[in-house]
Amino acid sequence: MIIKKNVKSKDDVNLYYEVCIANTTHPVLFFVHGVGGDLEAWQYVRDGLLAKGFSSIAMDLRGHGKSGHPYSRKKYELNNFIEDAITVMGSEKINKVILVGHSLGAVLATHIALHHQEKIEKLVLISSSCFPSPYFKTPGMLVFLDTLALLSPPPLYAKHSVYPINKHHKDIEWFGLMRTIVRNSLKSYILSSREILGSNIAMSLPKIKVPTLIISGNKDTVSPTRISEYIHSQIPQSQLKIIAGANHVVILNNVDE
Repeated sequence: MIIKKNVKSKDDVNLYYEVCIANTTHPVLFFVHGVGGDLEAWQYVRDGLLAKGFSSIAMDLRGHGKSGHPYSRKKYELNNFIEDAITVMGSEKINKVILVGHSLGAVLATHIALHHQEKIEKLVLISSSCFPSPYFKTPGMLVFLDTLALLSPPPLYAKHSVYPINKHHKDIEWFGLMRTIVRNSLKSYILSSREILGSNIAMSLPKIKVPTLIISGNKDTVSPTRISEYIHSQIPQSQLKIIAGANHVVILNNVDE
């Protein structure tokens, strides 16, 4: 059974999330999607886990999907994204979760674990990173991106994307990128990326003490396997799983693995 819910963030932004309920005592999984995506990116993973008796929560990050799309840049500060997840957990009265993140969502999940480790039973990082995006180091790039974000209109129609199960999703699909920008706005895409991917958290990784599973595809051109290997080397209680032939979009292309 899927229940659709909304809750207000600490700074009054609407947060949309869905709860899949299984009548078992397994730990609850909490899913965090990547930039430009929405909770539907997890639909096949969640369906498979529900069939195995696992309850789960998946949320739309602020500026994405059916959550609020604030205009102010301040609303996209990193701490707001972190606290949004804690707000949803609190709304469901859940003390601890298995936190699962993909791509930008995996980086955000790392931040959440670093700030609220008491809320995390286990951590799963898929196609993750821990270094600032190299694009942010290009001279003038931050000013250019800030200008684009300032001029960005609100989303034309905020709704969820469709992710066909029988399609092989490439690391970068320009049509898909344009579609996500139309649905989420260029502002949310830029500011979410800048805030969550803009900091270097490599030195903080050893502070994560919860059991952690790191998953990477050896054909990933966005977050190459060497980054996952480094994350594995820095988190004490971590395991690394490399999926042969998989690219960055593991959660859609390699659901059964």
